[in-house]
Amino acid sequence: MQLIKKRGDTIIEVMMAVAVFAVLAIITINLMNSGLNAAQRTLEELMARNEIDSQAEALRYIHQSYVAERQLDKDASQFRKLWNAMRQIAQQPATPEDDVTGARADFDINHLSSCSDAYASNGMVFSYNAFVLNTRLILPDFGTNYNGESYQTMIEDIVVGGIRKELENGAIGNDPRLKNAVVYPRIVYKETSSEDGSSSIERQIWGGGGSSSNDDGSLAEKKIYNRIASAEGVFIIAVGDKGAKPGENPANSNYFDFYIRTCWHSVGSIAPSTLTTIVRLYNPEVIE
Repeated sequence: MQLIKKRGDTIIEVMMAVAVFAVLAIITINLMNSGLNAAQRTLEELMARNEIDSQAEALRYIHQSYVAERQLDKDASQFRKLWNAMRQIAQQPATPEDDVTGARADFDINHLSSCSDAYASNGMVFSYNAFVLNTRLILPDFGTNYNGESYQTMIEDIVVGGIRKELENGAIGNDPRLKNAVVYPRIVYKETSSEDGSSSIERQIWGGGGSSSNDDGSLAEKKIYNRIASAEGVFIIAVGDKGAKPGENPANSNYFDFYIRTCWHSVGSIAPSTLTTIVRLYNPEVIE
């Protein structure tokens, strides 16, 4: 009987097959990672744009509301103090020719090697009195009075930052609520610090008192998250009219440019990711 000889795969052929499989697997995994990274970056950019749009709309709302209320008595104008607070923390270029968008490297967010540089002791957040607006507290007024002006909420709870303050260690620095982004630009809110979790104005708006149920008997959480715990990777810098005379009070500028800026380290990227927009609002105290 004739024996049939069978030839198996050589070690070289096995190694070549494993190598080809490994290369294909690596390429496939890289393509999947690239797709996931792109999707993650797109989501992060969307969240950053949402925060920018929210701050921009709040700026316009405060400005337009103040313009509409200018003819009212001081006590009846609830947006006067908000607008004045933003005017007073505005910066002024060093010279009329100074372009704050590029000529000043310390102002240009695109020149940062790390987002944490913006929050350093000499960074732009500190140097330019950056702030954010608490959009959850820009509410209709219910006739309450604050320091001679009709507004329910402390201004520092709405205009968060903007003023250098004494920190726990005694040093003068940024408002600790303005922080570097952990994941993406966002504003984190905390529970209202009151006895029953809501003030009188909140009860009028949101309904209910301190009980554990609504008027219809359904259970509801009574905690109101409307104070800013941290503003991560998003801030606003107000700059007065660069055509104003050097040394003039920036609050008397013809207009103000509000630079709404975001900075964060996106997944799969070494360089910081940044998005910026500018809102120009004219000063009704100067331009009628």
